[in-house]
Amino acid sequence: MQAPIKYKDVEVAGRKFRIKKFSARVGSFMILKLTTILAPLFSSFKVDPNVKSPEDIEIGDINITGIMNQLTNISEKDFNYIQEQALRVCFEHLPAGLSPVLNENGTFGVEDLEDNTAAVMALTVHALAFNLTSFFQESGLQGLVADLISSRQG
Repeated sequence: MQAPIKYKDVEVAGRKFRIKKFSARVGSFMILKLTTILAPLFSSFKVDPNVKSPEDIEIGDINITGIMNQLTNISEKDFNYIQEQALRVCFEHLPAGLSPVLNENGTFGVEDLEDNTAAVMALTVHALAFNLTSFFQESGLQGLVADLISSRQG
């Protein structure tokens, strides 16, 4: 049995970061929270339920306006929670070692990120993808996605 991967190193804005795993409690809640938020997005897809891979989805089958409308429904409180939890598992590689992107009090722990929206969003996406993608790929939730897509096409 292969040991689970505990971290991933990424480069964002020319800087090197380490993304670590969520605690099991945070990860569990994030799955519930994101599933609740993202499930309505599937109503914006008009995709054949037999599609096996995201690469097989045609861009014309995606209602971009519908996706944007759903994303704007995320409350600021939910967004802040998700982003804060994602950034708490991010660390920058510095000469003295790994430095947390966010301090315990929620302030930035590394320089030049507090006003770099693109870098902060990139780190957020990396952290969410690293922590949650395997859950949706390795679990029985693949069927959930197919069910959501097909139930929204009626």
